Amino acid sequence: MKRNLILSVIVGACFTIIGVQTVKPASPKAPSAKEVFFLNRFKQIDNLMLQAVASEALPSAVCYVSYNGKPIYYKAFGYADREIGTSLKKNAIFRNASQTKLVTTVALMALYEKGLFKLEDPIKKFLPEFSHPMVYVSGSVAENNMVTRPAYGDITIRQLLSMTSGIAYDVYDQDLNPINYLEQLTTQEVVKRIAKLPLKHDPGEGFTDGFSLDVAGRLAEVVSGQRLDSLIRKEVLSPLGMKDTYFYLPLKKVNRLVPIYQKPDSDLPATNSTDSLIRFYPLAQNQLYFGGGAGLSGTIEDYAKLCEMIMNFGKIGKKPFLSWKTIEQMCTDQIFGVEGDYLFGLGLHIATTEDFARTMRNPGSLSWEGDFGTNYMIDPQNKLVVLLYTNKANWNMNQDVWGDLLRSVYMSLK
Repeated sequence: MKRNLILSVIVGACFTIIGVQTVKPASPKAPSAKEVFFLNRFKQIDNLMLQAVASEALPSAVCYVSYNGKPIYYKAFGYADREIGTSLKKNAIFRNASQTKLVTTVALMALYEKGLFKLEDPIKKFLPEFSHPMVYVSGSVAENNMVTRPAYGDITIRQLLSMTSGIAYDVYDQDLNPINYLEQLTTQEVVKRIAKLPLKHDPGEGFTDGFSLDVAGRLAEVVSGQRLDSLIRKEVLSPLGMKDTYFYLPLKKVNRLVPIYQKPDSDLPATNSTDSLIRFYPLAQNQLYFGGGAGLSGTIEDYAKLCEMIMNFGKIGKKPFLSWKTIEQMCTDQIFGVEGDYLFGLGLHIATTEDFARTMRNPGSLSWEGDFGTNYMIDPQNKLVVLLYTNKANWNMNQDVWGDLLRSVYMSLK
């Protein structure tokens, strides 16, 4: 199905479009949760999560569902530490991984509202190391035959935030670790490494999950004159009350960080991850690198506050945080001219009718996931936020739990 056709049939989009004008969503008093949901059906979520942990489809889980900004389901399942049998608590701290991308995007959009840049600005305006981007053609460094060519255009800020820059996670066999969270490197030094990598495609000509938001984090530092951790604390975490979210955990909160478990095969026992980067990054002290694409750790309740702000069109309760027009722009497809049915805004995946058919997710709802098993879904039309946090790496048995959870929540609607 062509992209323009998909957009024309999205019936649950975040905003009502009339011609080229956008009508601000009305804010009538929302009905109560009892009027909207069969609340007794949430017992099915209990059964789903208990079975998922017991069958080792998940090592453990915290599940959070809110309606109109208020939690209506919030429970923890399994063990924080499987070896000693410590029960998982709802305030456990998880590695957000790629869910960091939305936090970085919101921080940049706060700067955007201050007029500090335009989305069409080339990033070389702020990061000169990206003045001559190259595109991968063939070969590899290891075989001394890698071929690249000049890109057909500059990377823009819009392309960073929509992940159409061509900046990938693939380093094409180069003996180069572009991001090592345990080295004593600054964000500037890491991004200069990333700038040396060839692009997967020309800017704007494809969607590629990669280091785009890590670069965006450095760009935010240059634009604001602040270090990224300070900027995100000032512009996002403190205003939203995300008091348990950090790049590097303070010592008094280290004991709440859950370990990452690995289970590459269903016949193998679950074990703690042996990857030192996975295990120790959030615990490191005096680090200078702040990964805007994957570096934060925090609680599910903290991240729910971010999701609820977007669900509420830029407000924290009744207090304005970002303009509703800024949120609208973030929730509108930004990957212009890219072939395929995938829709992505600024830091947010946008559900299509195919997503609805497969998972019951409302078309127009918003989501992304973290590599260690964190998921969120924002549905502004139904004033609904759903999050599932778990703690796994190389764990190949949980693909269906998130979809089953979403179906359980949607089938609870009256």
